[in-house]
Amino acid sequence: MAPSFYIWLGFTKVEYASVSKLFGIIASLTGVSVGGILVYRLGVMRALLLGGVLQILANLTYVLQLWAGHDIAVLFVTIGIEQLTAGLCGAAFVAFLSGLCSPAYTATQYALLSALFSFAYRFLGSTGGYIVDLFGWAPFFVLSAVLVLPSLVLLLRLMRRPDGPEAAVS
Repeated sequence: MAPSFYIWLGFTKVEYASVSKLFGIIASLTGVSVGGILVYRLGVMRALLLGGVLQILANLTYVLQLWAGHDIAVLFVTIGIEQLTAGLCGAAFVAFLSGLCSPAYTATQYALLSALFSFAYRFLGSTGGYIVDLFGWAPFFVLSAVLVLPSLVLLLRLMRRPDGPEAAVS
């Protein structure tokens, strides 16, 4: 959805690619590194929780971009925050999935769990264009931020359980 949004705002493909492919990769790798450090220092569940909160902020930066319009500086901020957060969340999520896997069947279990995540992501993500057509970009991005909240509530509930995933993942 992001490339369509940026083109809709009037950014050229070269402008978008220059920022997302060069700066975005650096931001993403930084996020993976920060995510790994957070998993090590805070634990998997707390790192996931922080990543979820940051994902809300990242989704709302698109609203900022919408208000700013065709502004390269804001494009750097939007892509930077989004990619940094994606890297951080990705590192924490990989650690989470890895912790759920039995050592005897790690490859199979990890492949199945990541495929399940990918299926949900692709299936739900395909409705994005329809929602944008119905309501517009700003409501779409606000909705995407709000939809993070149920996962944070679930994560908090799991963190409170003494036999929750943190016991297996840590």
